[in-house]
Amino acid sequence: MANRADNLKRRTDEDHVGAGHNYMPEACMSVSGKGDADRELLYHTDYVDIIFDKPNNLLHVCWRRSVKSHEYRDGIEETGRHLLRLDVGKLLVNNQRMGVLTMDDQGWLAKISIEVISKSHLKYLAIVSSTDALQQMTNEVLDKRVKVKAPPFITQYFLSEEDALEWLVAA
Repeated sequence: MANRADNLKRRTDEDHVGAGHNYMPEACMSVSGKGDADRELLYHTDYVDIIFDKPNNLLHVCWRRSVKSHEYRDGIEETGRHLLRLDVGKLLVNNQRMGVLTMDDQGWLAKISIEVISKSHLKYLAIVSSTDALQQMTNEVLDKRVKVKAPPFITQYFLSEEDALEWLVAA
């Protein structure tokens, strides 16, 4: 089994110098309306980017491709850490490229979501989903499962990041 660290591509200090502090991954450029200076890249791999949108005080998670279970769990754990550390109340998750979760990952996600959301101040969750009916159904089932045991928060589903961001900014 490959070492987990071998599967992760984290940004190094050299990457930040080469790309500049305002580096924004191409896959997540569509919501950069206020400019990259207002957005901080917190975590970057070949499969997920986590960005802090400072002016809107929101966390933006962008899945870059279909993921394996360990990659998905890594990205979600990293999202949870930043959600709690930054104490944001708004979360935008772009699942368009992610694919559909396994049953094991769905159960794991429900459990960790309840734990993290219970410790956070999350009030608004915008999910950008693909047009895949199975992915949409999975998102909705998980949302209902989490809301039974977590503090109240509002979830909306979108087909574009622009619409999701517009809703979160207005919330």
